[in-house]
Amino acid sequence: MTKTTPARGPARDTAVHRQTRPARIAAALMRRWPTWFAIAFAAVVSSDLDDGREFAFIVFISALGYLAAAVIDRPRAIWGVLVVLMVAVVFMKVLDIDLWPVLIIAALVLVAAGLIRGQLRRPGTFALQTSAMLVFGVIALGALSVASDLGHYLVAAGLLGHAAWDAAHWRADRVVTRPFAEWCGVLDLLLGLAVLFLA
Repeated sequence: MTKTTPARGPARDTAVHRQTRPARIAAALMRRWPTWFAIAFAAVVSSDLDDGREFAFIVFISALGYLAAAVIDRPRAIWGVLVVLMVAVVFMKVLDIDLWPVLIIAALVLVAAGLIRGQLRRPGTFALQTSAMLVFGVIALGALSVASDLGHYLVAAGLLGHAAWDAAHWRADRVVTRPFAEWCGVLDLLLGLAVLFLA
C-alpha cells in the first residue's frame, strides 16, 4: 500500500504562508514585549514632566538595581529587585522620608557586600558595577545640586548613558536578563529624549 503525499505546489504553499504569517507576526511582537512595556511605562511616567530633574532618582535606581543584581548574582532576580526599589521609593515618599540618604546607604552596603563576597571583583561587567554606580550616582546627585537648566541636561545624559549601559548588558547577557536590559534600555532612551527635548 503506497502512501499518498499531500500535493505540493504554489497554491498549497501560498495557503500555508497565509496561515502562518499572522502567527509569525504575533510571535515577533510577543518577543518584543519588553519594548512595548517600556514605551507604555515611559508614556505614563513622562506625562507629568516638569524640568526633568525629577528623573534623577531613576538614574540612581537604575544603577542601584544592576549593582544589586550583580551582588545577588541571579539575573532573573532583577525584576524582584526593581519591585522592591520602586515600592521602597513610593513608601518613603508617602511617609515624607528623604530618599537620597537611604539610597546612598543602600549603594554603599551593596558595594561592601559585593566586594566582600567577591561578586564585584569578578572580571567583565561585574567588576564595572561599582564604577557605574559611582558615575551614575554622581550624575544623579549632581543634577539636583546645580541650576535647573544644567540639571536637566545632566539627567538626560545620565538616562542616555544608562541606555548604553543597558545595551552593553543585553549584548553580554550577564548580570541581568536580556528582557530586563531591553526594557530598561528602551525606557532610559525614551525618558532621556523626553527630558532633553520636552523639559
